[in-house]
Amino acid sequence: MDYPKSVPSVGLVNGQFVDEDPVAGTPGSLIPAAWGNGVTQEILSVVQAAGIAPNEASNNQLLAALRGSQLFTTAAQFNSGRSAATTEFVQRALGNYANTRSIMSATQLTLADIGCSIGLGGNAPYTVTLPDADDGAVPNGVTISLHCRNSAPVTVASKTGTQISPQGAYLASIVMGSGESANLVKEGRVWVVYGTAALKYSASYAAQFGTSGYQKFPGGLIMQWVMGGSDANGNMSVSLPIRFPNAVLAGVADEGHPPGWGGGNVTVWSFDGNNSTTTTAAARVRNVMASSVRAEPGLSGRILVWGY
Repeated sequence: MDYPKSVPSVGLVNGQFVDEDPVAGTPGSLIPAAWGNGVTQEILSVVQAAGIAPNEASNNQLLAALRGSQLFTTAAQFNSGRSAATTEFVQRALGNYANTRSIMSATQLTLADIGCSIGLGGNAPYTVTLPDADDGAVPNGVTISLHCRNSAPVTVASKTGTQISPQGAYLASIVMGSGESANLVKEGRVWVVYGTAALKYSASYAAQFGTSGYQKFPGGLIMQWVMGGSDANGNMSVSLPIRFPNAVLAGVADEGHPPGWGGGNVTVWSFDGNNSTTTTAAARVRNVMASSVRAEPGLSGRILVWGY
């Protein structure tokens, strides 16, 4: 749309319409029918597209059309173009989940689940599989939010390969326990995991469980436990699963079964801090009788030690 510059003798001044000036004897600009009809039709097209019937007596129909709900359409969920965003699009994209739903059995998530808050319910283990992060239809930056209320563990798995990244690792799956949450964000070719479900995969929470094992804590404290046996002198020295970076703080020792009492004597296990190091834990085993204390060789027991 433009002024009718191509019409001969239209009388534009500086490219715009002017009024007739009887004093100066200059005529007013012409408004050609084609131009006047074109402008009117431009406005009517907007009014009619908004579902409003044109009314010659009304002078606010264009404004009503622009403010109405029918003129603009909401772009697709992942649209990143420069078209005007409706409040519906903004509401869906910022600050709110697109939808919610519950899962109670093995499920393959799809594009329809992107942007949703999904509850993982039930009482038995099952697997929830994420959309393929290699699928070009899954844009970067989209999220899926999971919260687990299942009394049994729920496995969250990649559709292919190792596409799940908690705390910088690249895994084929993670396990969520009851009460845990995971916010998965598509970054490149992986789903990055945020939330409480990612904590146990952090180096700050690293652990090993078994007869010998350890548990790390974010503040730097490390707890370790080992099993061993007393030598001929009633002493025990056992290598720790991992090295304490700085020092041993303290420990306790005990038999591998409840202590045996009888005949007025008892076997006593004691942690030996003087002979414990950042890589070994030591203990002493003694039989305390009514009148003497002697070493107890060949007894198995455990040591719990903590340090940092």
